[in-house]
Amino acid sequence: MKKVYLIIAAAVMFFAVEANAQIGIGVGYNMLNNVQKALDEDDDDTLNGFYVEATYDINFLERNWGELGLQPGLRFSYAGDHESEEVLGVKTKASKNETYLDVPVLVKYSYDLDVVKLSAFAGPVLSCGLSSVTKVSAGENTTKASSYGDESVYGRFDVKIGLGIGAAFMEKFNAKIGYNVGLLNRYTGNLDDLSLRTGVFYVGVGLNF
Repeated sequence: MKKVYLIIAAAVMFFAVEANAQIGIGVGYNMLNNVQKALDEDDDDTLNGFYVEATYDINFLERNWGELGLQPGLRFSYAGDHESEEVLGVKTKASKNETYLDVPVLVKYSYDLDVVKLSAFAGPVLSCGLSSVTKVSAGENTTKASSYGDESVYGRFDVKIGLGIGAAFMEKFNAKIGYNVGLLNRYTGNLDDLSLRTGVFYVGVGLNF
C-alpha cells in the first residue's frame, strides 16, 4: 500500500511540475570575446554574431516572495569578424567565423509585479565548438584553415558560468541580458605561459508557449 501512495505522490508531483512548465524560443545578439594571455600580456579577439535557442522553464517552488525554478536549454551561436586592407596595391582580406552549441542549466528566480515579471538566473553552461574557420585572401590567392584540425591547440569544449537578468511581459514575451564566463583554458598546447579563455555577452528576446 505504501508503494501505491508513493507512486500517486510521485505522479502528483510530476503533473504539478508539468503544469508549471513552459517552453520558450528566443533569438538575440551575442559578442564572443577570446582573451589570450601570454607572459602577463592580454590580447582580446572580439567576434560579433547571433544566437537562437529553445528553453524549458520548470517552476518547482512558488511563495509570496517569488518563484524558484530550473531553466535548461539548447542554444546555437554564431560569431564572426572580418577586415580588409590594401598593401602595395594588393587587397587583402581576413575573416574568422565560429559556431557553438551550448547547453545551459540555469537556476532561475522570478518575482511577479503583475505588469512585468522580473527574473535573475545563474548556472553552468556546457559548450561545444562546432566550427572555427579562419580565411585569408591576398589578391586571387585564398587560404582557409580550421582551428579544430588534427594539429590544433584550440580546445573544442568549455564549461561556463552563466549570469543574467530578464523580464517577461503578458506571460508570453520576454527579454534578457547576460554574460557567460568561460572556466576552462581553451589552449591545449605545451606552452605553460599561454592561456585562452572565452566569455560571451548576449542580449535577446523570446516567446513563451
